[in-house]
Amino acid sequence: MNYVFGIALLVVAAAVVVLFAMFGELYARIGGAGTRDASGGVRLLDEARIGQTPDTWPASLDGFVDADLRVLLVLSTACGSCETIAQQVDEDPTLAGADEFGVLVSTADPLRATAFLDQHEGLKGLPYHVDVGGDWVTGELGVTTSPTALVFKSGRLVSALLFSNISVLRNAVFPIKEPV
Repeated sequence: MNYVFGIALLVVAAAVVVLFAMFGELYARIGGAGTRDASGGVRLLDEARIGQTPDTWPASLDGFVDADLRVLLVLSTACGSCETIAQQVDEDPTLAGADEFGVLVSTADPLRATAFLDQHEGLKGLPYHVDVGGDWVTGELGVTTSPTALVFKSGRLVSALLFSNISVLRNAVFPIKEPV
């Protein structure tokens, strides 16, 4: 009987440790303490293939190939943070038709992507591509996380950033320059 109680207690203790580890990982992924840098929520994404120039580009994003500096927002239809970012894009009138941004919607279901884009008209004002299964962004750039901002210079990936606020991202990538 004592052995059964001891084993049961050991299993419960292990489960509690695993549960706390999972909560810690979740807290870190959603921007918990210690994960943000001085820019207020924008941090580097380690998994991206920095320096990579995609072999192929979706036709709707062909403006990224020769552009001086462009940012591709990678959003997913299964991501709550991506919904928040999409709402921020909707609410920011300066982003409407902004040529420095594009959107990639990663989805398992093209119908969900269509509904996501219909719900967020601000996204449709930017060049966008629906990436079914995330095949293009994963295959060409190694990115499996969203929301992510991929910064391209002349078609080459120069930075990949995790972010939680479109304004903070914009200020980090395109700092305001005033004449002195």
